[in-house]
Amino acid sequence: MANKYSKSNKSSKAAEEKTMQDYEERRKKLNKGARIMALVLVASMIVFYVISAGLLLFD
Repeated sequence: MANKYSKSNKSSKAAEEKTMQDYEERRKKLNKGARIMALVLVASMIVFYVISAGLLLFD
């Protein structure tokens, strides 16, 4: 049974769709940021490896 405090189906559906769109946007941004951070980490590991190997060979 519905009372005066229950939400109507129309407003809850619209709010749910809006929150899903916000969630999808945030997820896409996070995925892009995570990929960039992973690439930076891999690049820094490669640079560190090359520098340390070069120093070891010249020593």
